[in-house]
Amino acid sequence: MSGSGSFFLCFCSLAYILCSSSAWEVKMPRNIKGLLGSCLVIPCSYDYYQYPPNRPDRVVWYQYVSRGYPIVSDNWNRNDVLDIFKGRTHVYSSSQHRTCSLLIKRVTLADHSQKLYPWVDPENVGWRTYPFYDTTVTVEVVDKADTPVIEIFGNMVVGQSVTVQCTVYHTCPTYPPSLRLNIPLRNEHLTHSPLSDGRSKTMLTTTLFIEKEYQTVECYVQHRGGRSALASKTLTSQCSISRLTVSSASYEFLEGDPNKVTCTVSYTCYRNIPTLTWNYGNMPASSDTSKLSRGAQWRTVSTLTFTASANDDGRSLICYARFPGGQTKEASITLRETY
Repeated sequence: MSGSGSFFLCFCSLAYILCSSSAWEVKMPRNIKGLLGSCLVIPCSYDYYQYPPNRPDRVVWYQYVSRGYPIVSDNWNRNDVLDIFKGRTHVYSSSQHRTCSLLIKRVTLADHSQKLYPWVDPENVGWRTYPFYDTTVTVEVVDKADTPVIEIFGNMVVGQSVTVQCTVYHTCPTYPPSLRLNIPLRNEHLTHSPLSDGRSKTMLTTTLFIEKEYQTVECYVQHRGGRSALASKTLTSQCSISRLTVSSASYEFLEGDPNKVTCTVSYTCYRNIPTLTWNYGNMPASSDTSKLSRGAQWRTVSTLTFTASANDDGRSLICYARFPGGQTKEASITLRETY
């Protein structure tokens, strides 16, 4: 690990540490969380302006200690890796993209508080060129999976569709967690994307057709290693009521002959079942409520058996709908008698 001297600077932010000399720079998180039993990928990238490495895809990770260079991951010399990391680590390196990321599989409690750092081409790039051990990341092991985040976009109206997104943030992009919703999936798609703070985002997006006023959406996440979490969100949607209509097979009534007249109203919430009455309350009427086979519509129909008398010509036959909460609607037809 020998090399020529160069001026060296180090800049730190809350999430990332960026250390550079006039010749080199390395970027990776200062701290990162790993879920117990899952995998952990520490994103790492580097760049150089002078003193290029002989083997830019050669990256070794070390444990930060006061003396020596204990190996955490070395794809070329796996037998030299520390026992606590042996068989669990792998370096993702690329000379083209200048990456130096580290994969730790099956995160254990022994990984907690480990302070690690990478070294690019350690046989040829020395500490005088770039002191890699000054650019470290500290691992925090957690045993509880983060709760997924549920977001809903669109108008919360029964009978309409909205977009549902369930998102989970994690540090295991190599083996991303699975997401499952308790609603039928329509036009669904799953995406995975890296974030600037070292985490990754897995998001499941689908379309939900709202069929009732209150509905609970649940999202279940399961990580590699078996850790899981559940989130739920209750949708409160608005109800709608359609126009009241009165109809008959014939709008001409023969005095003394019974005629069927119907009053129909549709609505989207079952709690809005109305009471239908007629201004000819002395005549027989029946009422029926049913859910339509498609969509989120309910329908109530009142059928009146109307028998016209001699003085009904020109009068209005009126249907009244009274809904829970006091809202009312009415519709009518004009009686025309035939002689």
